[in-house]
Amino acid sequence: MEQPTRRGIIVTLAGAIAAELMARGQRTPQPMPSPNAPRNENVPAGLDGADIPVKNGETVIPPATWMEIKSEAQKLLETATDFKKRVDRTNLSATLALPLVKEAHEIEKLAKKIQKQMKR
Repeated sequence: MEQPTRRGIIVTLAGAIAAELMARGQRTPQPMPSPNAPRNENVPAGLDGADIPVKNGETVIPPATWMEIKSEAQKLLETATDFKKRVDRTNLSATLALPLVKEAHEIEKLAKKIQKQMKR
């Protein structure tokens, strides 16, 4: 009988290990859900788990908050209308005046404030 070679021994061991692994049924790792993922896919982004009161399946915004949102929206409309009139009067060949840039920034801040109130 012939002596087994190193290569033969290694091939035999590799085959045995492969057969054992296949018999155990090695599974691929399953992905873990992100802790930041929304719990409900049907909820708009950022509103999942928000503390918005719900009554009969509809969200309820407190009247005081709603009145504040309405007044802020009216102020936003007036500011944006005034801004548009001032931009229309501005010379197109000149650069925009610094007060116009500041007013545009204030309009943006007011719009973000209203958006934040609506998410509450």
